[in-house]
Amino acid sequence: MQESTTQQARHGRARLKAERNQALLDSCQSQVLQQLIGPFGLTPAMFDDKRGGNVTTQYNASQGIYAKDSEGYDRNKDYKYDAAKTEIKRSLVASGEMSSQTFLDSYGNRHEPTKQTNAKGKSVMNAELDHLVPLQEIHRGGGWMMTKEQRDAVSSEKANLHYTTHKTNQAKKTKRPEDFLTEENGFDQSVVAPKIERAREAVAGHMPSTMDRVKYHSHELALTGAPEAAKGALRQAIGVVLYEVVNGLFVEIKELISTPGKIDRLLERLTAALGRITERVRLKVSATLDAALHGGLQAFVSNLLTFLINNLITTSARVVTIIRESMRGLYDAAKILVSPPAGMPGIEVARSSTKIIAGVVTTVLGMLFEEAVSSFLHSIPFLLPVAGLISPAITGILTGVAASLVIYGIDRLFDWLASSGTEELEVCIGALEASADLGTKIAELAQQQFVLSESFLDSARTDALIAEAISNSEKAIAEAAELGGSMVRSRNETLQALRHWRVHMQAADEQVASFLATLAYETNGNNANV
Repeated sequence: MQESTTQQARHGRARLKAERNQALLDSCQSQVLQQLIGPFGLTPAMFDDKRGGNVTTQYNASQGIYAKDSEGYDRNKDYKYDAAKTEIKRSLVASGEMSSQTFLDSYGNRHEPTKQTNAKGKSVMNAELDHLVPLQEIHRGGGWMMTKEQRDAVSSEKANLHYTTHKTNQAKKTKRPEDFLTEENGFDQSVVAPKIERAREAVAGHMPSTMDRVKYHSHELALTGAPEAAKGALRQAIGVVLYEVVNGLFVEIKELISTPGKIDRLLERLTAALGRITERVRLKVSATLDAALHGGLQAFVSNLLTFLINNLITTSARVVTIIRESMRGLYDAAKILVSPPAGMPGIEVARSSTKIIAGVVTTVLGMLFEEAVSSFLHSIPFLLPVAGLISPAITGILTGVAASLVIYGIDRLFDWLASSGTEELEVCIGALEASADLGTKIAELAQQQFVLSESFLDSARTDALIAEAISNSEKAIAEAAELGGSMVRSRNETLQALRHWRVHMQAADEQVASFLATLAYETNGNNANV
């Protein structure tokens, strides 16, 4: 028995190994096809991923990275302050702080020549109006989400506009005033510090509030999330259909080659093959709709996730694509872990989720590896025109094969974990099988004992009912006896009463008889006298 069990276990493992090998070949075809259609096919064609994602975050803006051209910094186009400049100049002229000869340098707090001679010998303005808090800093701090009118207003803020020399203005440029107008650079802090403080407060009054930022980002997320969801849904739906079409073509071509027929029936066979492919696609309508729904949801979530990540770090365009392509696998893995199919053992849940996550990791590595493949192909002169087309195909094939090998390795690992793995366990299995009959007999005896126990319990219940009935009868008899005793006592009392009554009646009869006799005697005596 033990030897037979061991042989069966070995045969089972050999059969399972053969099945895994065949599954590896099928998986290679499936994985390569899915990679060429999905991450390395439809995704680059349908999505135009950009650095930093589809929604500008404050972190990205502070780095000068914007999702839309309209959010970018254009000093001459977006920030107009000509009217404020003219008004400030008139005010300074009226106060005597500026003339055609000199003006008061706001940062140095001393008069400087209004004009100067440049290298070409021409007289040019030396007095230049400077934004103490640079417009570029304002733009990166929140101006990028402001309207044209709001940008004009903040650029025209008088507390932030100060005349200084051409030299100082050119040296300062877009530097923060706290970093440039320092004591080390020769500026009196008692003069510039109050100006900086007032400028900061004035500019802050124009900047978007927290609620403004929330509204702006919510609006942008909605605007970009909807198209992303639509493209994600379409990408998944097209992917399912293309997979079935291409896979069906493989099957039909293989069938045509393996079973050649007459040439005059080729058109008929091709028509039948196309019909079968169409039927395969038709049967996947439900799966297509389901894939579209999940694809749309995953694309929307990936857009939101990319936005959240870009509040901390700036993602590259490749990372944005990776986030989107990872969402489906991570969703499927989480779904299996949280809500596994009914009856699925725990080890199978772990196997399935591990395979999905491994596939996601392999795809991510493949997408990162594509950069290296593309760079290598672009270095080959005669491949340069088609390098952009070849690199995704090569990377997709390599990624598909690698994913299949990884999944195969995971299957083998879990097979090993699920099997006995040692001779000692095989012996234990044999011992358990040897004792199976004994266990069956014990179970039968236990069943019989259970039946007898049930009969005994039924008898016990019947006896209890009978005992209860007898007890009730005894109580009734006792009550009847007590009632009979009461009746006997009542009868005796009645008889005693009747005896007393009879004695009284006899005495009464005697008195009546005596009376009647006396009456008769008196009557007869009276009659004699008469």
